[in-house]
Amino acid sequence: MMRLSQGRTRVERVVTLCGSLLLVIAVLGASCLASPAPARAATVVQLKAQLEALRREATPAGDAYDAALTKLEDTQYRIKQTDARIKSASKKLTVAEDALAARADALYRQGGDMGVFDFVFGATSWDDFVTRLDYITIVAMSDADLISTVKDTRIALQTDRVALLADAKVEKDELAAASTTYKALQGQMAAKKTQYDRVLAAIAHQSGGKHPPGPNGMVFPVRGMHYYSNTWGAPRSGGRSHKGTDIMSPKGTPVVAVVSGRVRPHWNSLGGKSITLTGDNGWQYYYAHLNGYAVGNVRVKAGQLIGYVGNTGNASGGANHCHFQMGPGGRWVNPYPYLRGME
Repeated sequence: MMRLSQGRTRVERVVTLCGSLLLVIAVLGASCLASPAPARAATVVQLKAQLEALRREATPAGDAYDAALTKLEDTQYRIKQTDARIKSASKKLTVAEDALAARADALYRQGGDMGVFDFVFGATSWDDFVTRLDYITIVAMSDADLISTVKDTRIALQTDRVALLADAKVEKDELAAASTTYKALQGQMAAKKTQYDRVLAAIAHQSGGKHPPGPNGMVFPVRGMHYYSNTWGAPRSGGRSHKGTDIMSPKGTPVVAVVSGRVRPHWNSLGGKSITLTGDNGWQYYYAHLNGYAVGNVRVKAGQLIGYVGNTGNASGGANHCHFQMGPGGRWVNPYPYLRGME
């Protein structure tokens, strides 16, 4: 009886142990099945951190290019203003010199000072004398103003011409500096392009084949290695101020819809090949200087390919980038903080 009891006790212990093991396995299995989303989200976060690290490596070259471009734009605007002043002063000088020549010719025909003398003292009454004297005084003051105008205009023209020559030399040096810094930026982005695209593909794979939106619910407009900074309000050619953000990226980099809506491809001399996206949220998004279009006038979903980075329009021959603007009903706002929220 004792042996039988001991045997039964051993069996009960084995059964209890097996039951415990099965319970642990069941709990672990349920835990694994219940938490795939947090693990996937953590992976995407880590991948996005890798993208940010890659972009940071290109930041010094990008900042140097921005600084060089700003200097160049300032100088070019100054040249434009000086050139406009020279043209205006040249016309003014021509008119003043013609008037002065006509006045000198009239005085010569009147016999110079003797003509004036005869005019004044040929008065027939005191009132007539005073009137003629006032007239001569007015004419003399007018002549003096005319001579002063010619003199001052010539001095201003000479000053502006010297300034124009100096700025032209500065512009040449700044063009070279901007070109050098842009080549450095291009090199940095090209060196990281393959790695960046690989991480982007991994993010898309983790997100069911789609590139996920950023914290603000919008998808970043350029899908590839890029650099941008806050250039809202910076000087631009023609005395304009910058109303968007230039996203530097290699030519041909995919450009995507930041939100769902309808796109309208179009062209203009300033922006070249451009796209206006009217979002379902009522905002407009403007993409400029594209190398080409990927869609026509159609509805698109957020993240859908719509075009490619280029340098068309007034950017022809310059840096490849996507000029990006956004705002409610076309009332443009600074896109920089919104772009940061899309990363």
